[in-house]
Amino acid sequence: MSDAYMTMMIESQEKKLELLNRAIELDREQEEIMTGEKPDMGALNANITAKGALVAELDRLDDGFEALYAKVRDEFIEKKDAHKDEIRTLQGLIRKITEKIAEVEAIEARSKVNFENFMKKRRQNLKESRGSVKAANVYAVNMRRMNKIDSMFLDNKK
Repeated sequence: MSDAYMTMMIESQEKKLELLNRAIELDREQEEIMTGEKPDMGALNANITAKGALVAELDRLDDGFEALYAKVRDEFIEKKDAHKDEIRTLQGLIRKITEKIAEVEAIEARSKVNFENFMKKRRQNLKESRGSVKAANVYAVNMRRMNKIDSMFLDNKK
């Protein structure tokens, strides 16, 4: 196996680790936005867009790593003694990546709950707003009726 392939695989996993760290940062920012007193929808949208780009980059890295590994897998297995250090490095990176993925999943689970609570509050506010508008309309109709004098009939008979 060429050392270039091993180096590429290690660099790919290091880049993945960096992207996962960035994803964790974005998840924490999202958590702060949604749990804030008055969430900034523009910041939330930008955060979600950035996370989407990270996910696409992670998928691209995974696909590249898998394709590269498929090319060199047989040689990797046959000559594993010659590349012990690189294999240990890859194993360590994969362990760290697995830990980061678990952390991302935990934060995402909390974000889901936060998002559900956020949407619940938004629906409640909307419901209250509709109730306020309805009450204002009823009040306005009643006030218009108060100023209107109904027609009166005079009885001319004696």
